[in-house]
Amino acid sequence: MAGEGGVSAAPAEETQPPPSTGRQVYPIRGAHQYWEGFGGARGHEGIDVGSRCGTPLVAAQDGRVRFAKYHARAGNYLVIDIKDSIFDIAYMHLTDPASVKPGQTVAAGQTVGTVGDTGNASGCHLHFELWEGAYYGGGHAIDPKPYLLSLEPTRKRAKHRAR
Repeated sequence: MAGEGGVSAAPAEETQPPPSTGRQVYPIRGAHQYWEGFGGARGHEGIDVGSRCGTPLVAAQDGRVRFAKYHARAGNYLVIDIKDSIFDIAYMHLTDPASVKPGQTVAAGQTVGTVGDTGNASGCHLHFELWEGAYYGGGHAIDPKPYLLSLEPTRKRAKHRAR
């Protein structure tokens, strides 16, 4: 969502994702598949994860809601400041406005909305961003895929089966 607040994000590729403090859960509660990734020619600042419209979205970690708004490109979106870290996470294209409000504290696993296709979206998916520093407030987007893969509920089982 480049341009929110007039700030253009500059990706930093060597930044590590949020520390593993506290509970961490995958943000989509249902079947999903990875679509378009970070970067590329159009400067995609997150990763698109396809899932059925209406699939529950949950807070990936404990934190405080910074934004819950509507934007022409992002549709219904939500930004959570992760507790005890310098990272923010953003969820975009929610079906309806987020079920949480700015300033509200959220716990990992708490429902925050549902997968949708609002704004400039082609198909039902979660556009997920990970920011080091404040979301469009001096911070910058980093590739969220390693973070999301670390949260995958079936990742360990899939590795085990492959042996």
